[in-house]
Amino acid sequence: MRKILLLFVGVCFFTFSKAENSSYEWMDKYFLIDKIMPYDYEIFQKINLELSPKQYDLIKAEYNKYFPIMIGKARILKDKEEQLKSIVYTSNDSEKIKNLIVDIAKLKTELTVLDINLLKSIQSILNKKQNEKLIKYLSQRSM
Repeated sequence: MRKILLLFVGVCFFTFSKAENSSYEWMDKYFLIDKIMPYDYEIFQKINLELSPKQYDLIKAEYNKYFPIMIGKARILKDKEEQLKSIVYTSNDSEKIKNLIVDIAKLKTELTVLDINLLKSIQSILNKKQNEKLIKYLSQRSM
């Protein structure tokens, strides 16, 4: 019975993760400001930065370092916002509401700082010309 339960939980998690991983736009609303870095590190090939294989591997490593943390914080934010809605609708506990709002603000700040740190890490890998192309792309994308 235990093996069946574990298998079921594993299949559900895999299915949920696969569906969720196909698009990360759901995370956009959890940043303090507009998200800076694209979710897909392969964007660097699309904007023709002419990355060396070493640069590409380093950028991929930066994404692998930051992105799981960012997804985790966004999931926590999503849960906390649902908790906040529920408490606001069902309770007059102003202390709980205040604490959740503070937690949400801290998490949004942390998520935004991670996004900025990812950008700065990637910029340190790029040369001047590549950096200029990246900033031009990011600036145009945000308009």
